[in-house]
Amino acid sequence: MRPLILGSAGSQPTPKAGCGCRLCTLARREGGRAVRTGPSLYLPEANLLIDTPEEANLQLTGHDLAPRRVAWTHAHPDHAAGLRVVQFLAQASGKPVEGWLPRPLYPVLAERYPLAYLVDAGHLELHLVAPDRPFELGGVRVTPLAHALEEPVFAYLFESDRGRGLYAPDHLRSLPLPEGPLDWAVVQMPIPPLDALPFELPPEHEAWRSFYTFDEALEAWRGRTRRLVFTHVYESVGMTPEELDAVAARAGGWVGFAHDGMEIAPEPAYDAAARLEAFRAEQARIEAAYADDPKRMRAELRRLWQRFKPRS
Repeated sequence: MRPLILGSAGSQPTPKAGCGCRLCTLARREGGRAVRTGPSLYLPEANLLIDTPEEANLQLTGHDLAPRRVAWTHAHPDHAAGLRVVQFLAQASGKPVEGWLPRPLYPVLAERYPLAYLVDAGHLELHLVAPDRPFELGGVRVTPLAHALEEPVFAYLFESDRGRGLYAPDHLRSLPLPEGPLDWAVVQMPIPPLDALPFELPPEHEAWRSFYTFDEALEAWRGRTRRLVFTHVYESVGMTPEELDAVAARAGGWVGFAHDGMEIAPEPAYDAAARLEAFRAEQARIEAAYADDPKRMRAELRRLWQRFKPRS
């Protein structure tokens, strides 16, 4: 499976109208990876779109995609407010779009968005499915995984003879992690290391209760997935794509931060020069950080070598 991340933003896009912060300024000036739209993912093997953020129509037209199936993770606007794209897809094909929706999510989504209109107008053929029970789409086994929250929030596990992957873009701390190895996992971004953040995050901040730290996320996912990609990249973190790349490099080549239009390969291409550059950058950071603690420095450098040692 080779999923495509259509949108990688957090709860707000980059750039935002009227905003002059350095991220929005960078996105307007340079475009490319600095531009982030609402979180969504397309799985070509199932012709399935996960979530319809406000920019869903632009995301699909930008990649010349016309999915025949749509599913949703939860009802927040950054995941569902572009739901009317279903109407456009149905009008273009002359057939209703299949909508796959965990049953507990239906009343919330129907209350906030024109779900009933889309069904009544023949644009949406709705299928209500049980949480944590798999269903089949185009040869892909899809399981909506319920988060341990009062509000209905779901992740999706995908399984086929071409691999096994997980999409969990939000509220990651409340998700019981699935059993068994994964080829890829696209999950909510953690709190970056404090020495990488462009501001201080006080210990009483609510983020510590809601998010994994970077080290906690690596510990949780190491050995579970061959490829780990952090999405739902919050503009409030204030970090550029290059700064996030430097954070990911601390973990080695199996970890990355998402950007719009990113295709997920189970294993990143092996680039010896890039790995050497990442190794040297992390080595310099460790040597500077632990200059007064040689014992800790040696331990951290040993861990670094284990992550970056040449492949057999």
